[in-house]
Amino acid sequence: MAKPLIVGRKEFAKIYNVAPTAVSDRWIPDGILSYEDAVIVSGKPFWPGGLAVDFALPPGSRGRQLDEKLLAELEKEQKATVRPKKKGELPPLVGLQEYGALFGVSKFIAANARNRGGGMLPAEDYLLSGSPLWLLDTVLEAAESTMEKSRGGVWQLQQDVVDALREGRYDGPGSVIAKRGKAAVSES
Repeated sequence: MAKPLIVGRKEFAKIYNVAPTAVSDRWIPDGILSYEDAVIVSGKPFWPGGLAVDFALPPGSRGRQLDEKLLAELEKEQKATVRPKKKGELPPLVGLQEYGALFGVSKFIAANARNRGGGMLPAEDYLLSGSPLWLLDTVLEAAESTMEKSRGGVWQLQQDVVDALREGRYDGPGSVIAKRGKAAVSES
């Protein structure tokens, strides 16, 4: 199976040799890059790798120059074999918030299960911008084992969440960009 190259804010910044804040504080507000082109997983944006590669300006021009060496390292690290250009080309992705929704538990319980180890959750397919991400298929392949290892059978696969993720209509926990900093404080 082809594994797509995916970049979060930190990976996007890395392959362009800029600070991660350049992505969220300059490129997004200036309309150079859009959250509309990203999938939102556990409240964070993730862009298709091909879109990130095509983001470069022509060689020799000022500004956004892709570091091919760092791109190659990222592809090797992810074991990525394809560079999708549109978010619709990405397979369904699951972060800790979606993992919790898939099994009817909180994101904190899902995070504890991941951090505890013991094989309750499969190894993540990606670790992007500090967040673990799984392909939905990886989660589903391990679902029986996950449910068997849950204490008292608390973890139960929610088919409606599976269907929503597969069909691109998931609107549960993690489906919108999390407010951070002053924006988060002002809403509380």
